Amino acid sequence: MPHTYRSADDKIIDVSMVIVSFNTKEVTRRCLEHVQQHAAEIRHEVFVVDNASTDGSADMVQTEFPGVQLIRLDQNRGFAGGNNPAMEKATGRYVLLLNSDAFLAAGVLEKTIQYMDENPGIGVLGCKLTDPDGTMQPSARMQPGPLNKTLHITGLAARFSKSKFFGRVDYTWWDHDQPKQVGWVVGAYFLIRRETMATIGVLDERYFLYFEEIDYCFSASRAGWEVVFYPHAGVIHLGGQSSVKTGERVSAKGRQMIGIRITSEYRFYRKLYGWLHVLLAAGIELTWNAVVYLRNGLSTSSSAGRKREEAKTIMQLIIKTLREDRWGQGIPQKR
Repeated sequence: MPHTYRSADDKIIDVSMVIVSFNTKEVTRRCLEHVQQHAAEIRHEVFVVDNASTDGSADMVQTEFPGVQLIRLDQNRGFAGGNNPAMEKATGRYVLLLNSDAFLAAGVLEKTIQYMDENPGIGVLGCKLTDPDGTMQPSARMQPGPLNKTLHITGLAARFSKSKFFGRVDYTWWDHDQPKQVGWVVGAYFLIRRETMATIGVLDERYFLYFEEIDYCFSASRAGWEVVFYPHAGVIHLGGQSSVKTGERVSAKGRQMIGIRITSEYRFYRKLYGWLHVLLAAGIELTWNAVVYLRNGLSTSSSAGRKREEAKTIMQLIIKTLREDRWGQGIPQKR
């Protein structure tokens, strides 16, 4: 049965899928098995970029999935640095950044590609992300800023999630039942139009983790492309699989992970808005964590001690980042 998204030219690749793997051998295998099962009706190519894994991920891909184009990197280059080598080689009409822990389901590719074909103004599209039990994850968000950061960090966004004002960060007031133009979509399923990539390029490698897809969606919107959440297709997304096994540089809940998040956030603000937004973001988070530290200062409970230590760690990392990153040196102050 013919599909409207398919080109008459059989040599044209509809979608180039890019999967970055870092010490996620079993999860990457499962991801590729789902690709094999659910991409047969789409003219596609698959790239796996291995970020210098030590668990045999790259050898597994080479042995078990010979049709995949494997790119081995000699060091962990993070999300942007991992995706970019394959994005530069991709030949598809669309480029899909697919997390190694995101699993395609039947019809996802067909529906999302067809929708983009029917709506040529869309530059970047994301779909519904769910936990294995079907619980929906935040899949579409507003662009970050001082107000949204305050609502999130204070817990007001979660407490009043049905409010259009307080729930604005993750659109929690909205039932996600129709396509919607949004600030950014999560990079676990990140479908990019070829023409959009030709306009704004690949991901900015000055972010190691976090804020790469936010930056990319911002750039796409500024270039006149729509960023859209599409609810009629979804993938199961486990989340956090690479960060869990990253070792000393990045741990799931450790100092390095927090430090990388803070660094990326401040570089984002410096690049797109200027130093004032960096100061605002730092001030908001410092103030909130100081309140948390003081509020738990008199209690001897283990919970209060943990909260004090966590708040202290975050404050130390904020100050360290502001000193050592030199306000995101090398990041242009707006572009």
